[in-house]
Amino acid sequence: MEADVETGKEAGERDKLAARLADGDPTAPRDLVQKHYAELYRYAASMLRDRAAAEDAVQAALEKALISLGSYPETRIRTLSLRAWLYRITLNVVRNKVRDARREVLVPEAPESQHGRMQSASDAHHNREAWLDTLAALERLPEKQRTAVSLRYLSDLPYAEISEATGWPDGTAKTLVRRGVARLRVLLLDTQRKDFG
Repeated sequence: MEADVETGKEAGERDKLAARLADGDPTAPRDLVQKHYAELYRYAASMLRDRAAAEDAVQAALEKALISLGSYPETRIRTLSLRAWLYRITLNVVRNKVRDARREVLVPEAPESQHGRMQSASDAHHNREAWLDTLAALERLPEKQRTAVSLRYLSDLPYAEISEATGWPDGTAKTLVRRGVARLRVLLLDTQRKDFG
């Protein structure tokens, strides 16, 4: 229920930005980039696991988006679901980077604690280990499951936006997330057994 309220609120904000873009507001592209850059970067970084490659991917995606907006008719811009549309473009750029590069990627830094406070050394080590194990397991998922799980849990997209971004039906997105999470659990349990076995 709470997610529905947030989605409705965001839809209102999205519509305003889409309307500003359609009207040719010269500050709207900057606002679009400022509003969505960080979340697109987090998603790209979770998929590419390389900060520089993620920055390049997001910049390329935003450039493609802005060029496309310049060629779209006003009516199409007004009806765009901007967030999902931007994720779809970023997803395509990331897929192309992965396909083209076929190289090993770097591991991102482990996140701070939930409250942004410094952790004790043992807590930080344990959390870092858990984070690295999860990222390693995520990398071992099939591409569609990895994409679905990353969009749902790392980018916090609702299923409707995952569907819009990927072109998958809602049921497919939910199934891929559910199967991906189940597979992650198995992979993480295997990792724990190896560490303690």
